Amino acid sequence: MVPVHRMETLFGQALAYQCEVCKYHVRPANQGLYVDHTCPTSVFPQELQFNLKGHQDEVWYVAFSPDGRYLASGSRDKTCIIWSMDDFSIAHRLTGHEDEVAYIAWSPNSKYIVSASSDRTLRLWDVEAGANLQLFTGHDETVTSCKWLGTNDRFISGGLDHKIIIWNTNGAIIKQISSPRVHDLAVSADCSLLLVADEKTDIHAYDLATLTFMYSLNEPTEVMSMALSADARHCITGLRNGELHMWDLDARARVREFSGHTQGQYVIRCTFAGLDDRLVATGSEDGLLFVWNRNTGQLLARLRGHTKTINVCTWSDQAAALATASDDKTICIWPAFHGAPSHRSDPKAGPADSNEPEEISDDEEEEEEEGDDDKSMGSAARSSAASLDMAF
Repeated sequence: MVPVHRMETLFGQALAYQCEVCKYHVRPANQGLYVDHTCPTSVFPQELQFNLKGHQDEVWYVAFSPDGRYLASGSRDKTCIIWSMDDFSIAHRLTGHEDEVAYIAWSPNSKYIVSASSDRTLRLWDVEAGANLQLFTGHDETVTSCKWLGTNDRFISGGLDHKIIIWNTNGAIIKQISSPRVHDLAVSADCSLLLVADEKTDIHAYDLATLTFMYSLNEPTEVMSMALSADARHCITGLRNGELHMWDLDARARVREFSGHTQGQYVIRCTFAGLDDRLVATGSEDGLLFVWNRNTGQLLARLRGHTKTINVCTWSDQAAALATASDDKTICIWPAFHGAPSHRSDPKAGPADSNEPEEISDDEEEEEEEGDDDKSMGSAARSSAASLDMAF
């Protein structure tokens, strides 16, 4: 006897498979049953739309708010900037840190950010008011990473001082453990798993509820950054030798490698991107943004918009865009498809001219290395989507 709702189940499985093999998966499968789902190239991030200028020095971190309304950036100029995603204006410039801002984390309700700094402190900020609510002192060296812990009143931080600290937003330390020197942290959505990238070659996994060590993953060279998939089944690691690896955490095995970008002495923070984390993206010391298909490892695009090292890239489903931040003091916004908030905010923005992501030849790369000044806004000028230089 045919099970109840069997046809519906088969349709669901077919659609899930189509999404799984979609080369550019950045929008929901809503074409109906008459055609197979596929995201055309035109919806893939391939044109620089906005180049945000507001920092006076290298931009080391950038993150979208969970609701997609804001973008926060941290810089070597010791400031954080809250950008409105409605019109890409500066909503607030946050000052108070005495050294570089290395990391920013948004609260789940999008009302607060925590900033981590080389001045050995963290600060809690009210986003709407642009006000500093709390200073956190407990680290003895640079604070390299921080993450919220599922609620709006607790977060975790790690630094180069061999400390991992869980904080209450009132400034109290809830728990503290000794750890390796922390390069990066990742926390699962259900707050059951904590991953710690040390300053050497290992990723350490902890039971977050008890901060009990569980296992380690070993890389061949220094781990510079790390990202965890939304389902906590996979993580990607950015290595000093210029490789990007994906790990299956259930099997504790390396399952895929991504290459082509340049990474050496700088921390370049990688990310999962696209719907259901189907893409992998990272910056490069040559100023390019690299995007791969997560399932196949195929390089989908090398995008140019920056003139110096890209330090971080981040994705937002709500904003339907990638954002990158660079040593060239700017932030680039790469919309995924027309109809995203970045396009709605500019009625003059039109479709991209090219039907394929722009590939860069080796000759072009050599020319770029010879003259950084000549390429500063080249790709933005060529984009048919309106590009704005937001100088303040």
